[in-house]
Amino acid sequence: MTGEHVDAVAEAYALIEAAQGELDPDQVDAVATRIGRPEWWDVQVLLHFARSLADREAGRDDSGHVRAMLDVAAVLDDPALLALALAASAARKVESPRPLELGESAASPLVRAAVLLDDESSPVVHRAAALIEVACVAHALGLWELALEHYDRTRKALDADDGCWRSTTDRQRTVLAVNRIELLLDWAAAEAMIGDWPAAAERAAAAIPGSREVVGPDWPPTWVRQYEGHLHLLAALAGSSSGSSSGSSSGGADVAPPILALGAAIRAARVPETERAAALARGLADGFGHTVPLHVWLLAMQIAGRRRGGEAAARLADELVVLRWNDRLVRMTTVRDAIAVERRRREHEQLQREILTDHLTGLANRRGYHAYLTAVQSTAGPGDYAAMMIDVDKFKQVNDQFGHDVGDRVLARIAEILSASVRPADLAARLGGDEFVVILAEVQPGVSQDRAQAILDAVGRYPWDQVAAGLRVSISVGLHHGCREELPTLLGDADRHLYQAKSEGRSRVATG
Repeated sequence: MTGEHVDAVAEAYALIEAAQGELDPDQVDAVATRIGRPEWWDVQVLLHFARSLADREAGRDDSGHVRAMLDVAAVLDDPALLALALAASAARKVESPRPLELGESAASPLVRAAVLLDDESSPVVHRAAALIEVACVAHALGLWELALEHYDRTRKALDADDGCWRSTTDRQRTVLAVNRIELLLDWAAAEAMIGDWPAAAERAAAAIPGSREVVGPDWPPTWVRQYEGHLHLLAALAGSSSGSSSGSSSGGADVAPPILALGAAIRAARVPETERAAALARGLADGFGHTVPLHVWLLAMQIAGRRRGGEAAARLADELVVLRWNDRLVRMTTVRDAIAVERRRREHEQLQREILTDHLTGLANRRGYHAYLTAVQSTAGPGDYAAMMIDVDKFKQVNDQFGHDVGDRVLARIAEILSASVRPADLAARLGGDEFVVILAEVQPGVSQDRAQAILDAVGRYPWDQVAAGLRVSISVGLHHGCREELPTLLGDADRHLYQAKSEGRSRVATG
């Protein structure tokens, strides 16, 4: 990756942050147009993400950008960016009353994204972004255990940062700190709502130590005030005083009055001083806006509803809270089971790929070739196919003169050329040694001839001197064309033409 490409990734992540309230969609689009290049597909994924966030912030439909994220990420060899796109899709399904695709819940892309992140091969900056997005979706769905696991994985990933995108990963650490505290506050508030005050206190108390030390001078003031408010409420749930040395807040100096009042109401409810707590909480829920997590807002209403004379309504609310909590536990179990199933499915696919793949070149092996033939022959309908039998001219001399390591690199480079020359419906395989086969599906004779010649020319033009000084490599190609029913015999016919190409002087295409 060039320095310019690295800088573009960093700019794209900065734009993602700015798209969430700082820049409008037109401004985001202008910056994205300047940053992006068609060949930087990883940057394109991030820019579509930024555009989707800006549209969402402006109340616009962002589904086109989310789909574009998925389309671009699907062709990249980066599991974290595909996980990020899937998590963004899941987030929109959670937020929108009209899902992007009927018949699929938010849990489906979330599960796929979570399993993709088992692969740790992506750059840290992409892994951290995807892990955070998955955690945010899990939080929104009430899957707090899953969200916390992904925040913990984010922290481990950021600890392994190689410094390539230091400014970006520093911002991700800030987002992680804010999101994690918000998650733990939401979770503790939900536990308080079901009456499990000891669990709420334990969770809140565990979140507080060291939490203020992460606040940096570069934090936006609004973030600092909201974070201090969260810590103040955690202290209330934990049963500690707001000005204690636990690091809960700085005496309430940066905490909004409604948050201070709710903190007092929570402390009264813990005692319990029900009437006093209800009086303190009355009317507070309407003034929070988006500054507190959902279950803090619900807890404020629950406490306010426990006034004298409202016992029946409070009892009904308590029953609904327990039902909501039990439903959450069922969903958590269901999603965990789905993740386990998806993980086994991917492991099975990986095993199948390993069985059918040549480890040196990454092409299909002989088993993969036969599996392809079986699949094609099971498809109904006519079709024209072409088979190319290819081998390296005088490959034994390459091994003898330059060594087997160079020979292996020659085979790998030829495999790259073949891979670039086939479509998804075609096949490129290594049958063994220096023997390769290419099957072209639904192709006319003239086209297959041109494709064979293009492969031969590409091998001839390759800078083999970069592999080993003085190295020269050429191939011979035998080509035969036929219909779907003739596929089993096409390879034999192509092999005869390969022998013809070699007998005529090598480095040529022979066909019948």
